[in-house]
Amino acid sequence: MTTVDAGRQPRLRPEIVLGPGQRRGEGVVHHVKDPLTGWFYRIGPREHFLLSRMDGTRSLDDLGADYAETFGRRLGPESWQQLFGMLYKRQLLAGATDDEALARLTASAAENAERAKRGPLQARFPLFDPDALFQRVGPRLSGLFHRGFVVPALAAVLALAGYVAYAWPQLTDAAFAGRRGPLPVVLGVLVAWAIIFLHECAHGLTCWHFGGRAKEIGLMWRFPMLAPYCKVDDVVLLPPGRRVATAFAGVFVSMLALLPFAGLWALAPDGHTLHSLAGSILLFGTVTAGINLVPFLRLDGYYMLTHALNLADLRGESYRFYGRLLRGGPAAVAGYPRRDRAAYAGYGLASAVFAVTVCTLLVRLWYTSLAGWVGGGWAVLILVAEGVLVLLLIGYGVRRRRARSGGA
Repeated sequence: MTTVDAGRQPRLRPEIVLGPGQRRGEGVVHHVKDPLTGWFYRIGPREHFLLSRMDGTRSLDDLGADYAETFGRRLGPESWQQLFGMLYKRQLLAGATDDEALARLTASAAENAERAKRGPLQARFPLFDPDALFQRVGPRLSGLFHRGFVVPALAAVLALAGYVAYAWPQLTDAAFAGRRGPLPVVLGVLVAWAIIFLHECAHGLTCWHFGGRAKEIGLMWRFPMLAPYCKVDDVVLLPPGRRVATAFAGVFVSMLALLPFAGLWALAPDGHTLHSLAGSILLFGTVTAGINLVPFLRLDGYYMLTHALNLADLRGESYRFYGRLLRGGPAAVAGYPRRDRAAYAGYGLASAVFAVTVCTLLVRLWYTSLAGWVGGGWAVLILVAEGVLVLLLIGYGVRRRRARSGGA
């Protein structure tokens, strides 16, 4: 490797984006986005400190002095060689790029993204890039992000949720009572999909409003459901508060979209098709929004909590935390900040209780249904077979994820 010139003034390519720090395990990670190749990289706080100052105005001597003042030690030649080796490998420096290397990085990022879209329990089917749409409508909708709109709209959403809870029996009767022809069912499905689409667009538009980019809208298969999605990888480049807002935007817009149906429910005569349709949409739309906010499912509520705590991969790190704790005792997790120990321990315990409770209720419900159809003995055999199949699928998914991570 060539010797690093102490007098040079390194500069990152102008399109490179550095994200804020997030807690991960015992340390802090920063995300680096290369829009040209499509890669997101993770670096530590020391690398971020240096990269954030590589603007072409500071020499390596200047950077070294700043680093020594902040971290209490100077970087030796080997450390500089290692850092610049990483920068050259990832083609992040201005004036030091190679077209073939950039093409290889772009191809590998696309290959990794394609592998991540396919799996037995979940898959993604991209439809279009929404960036042009957001560029066109975003400036016209900027007022929707102003406090003067958000605060009264949030109050209306909370009032609607309270009303749905109050009128639950009537809404349930309207949704399930009587025979329904095909037209209300078709209308209900179309409205539900339209609201879900708005939900996903809200994530993308909010990310775009805060300076990120939503690169993909499509259909996602997540066993056993098929629904629209909007990919907002740039959210990791935003400050925590804006990440929370981006995650909450979907549920917020979903609930706002229910307000007209509250009016329709109030105005349509009892027993009328529109009254029943409005009741169904209010009921199921509010329940869906509530489920989205449950932090133990990998949905909006989980990401809101993760961003609010400024943690990366709350669920995965909670598992690792408990693994280290069980293997090595309290000393094995003494390096975690106190706040993070409380977050990982509390989330891991609460998610385990939630999972056991939900699984117990589902197994009991399914056993009761099966026993009524085929008898108790066959019901047990079917449940055991289903359990083995689920474990095999989970194991396959874990191995596939590890293989993908190792390849990256």
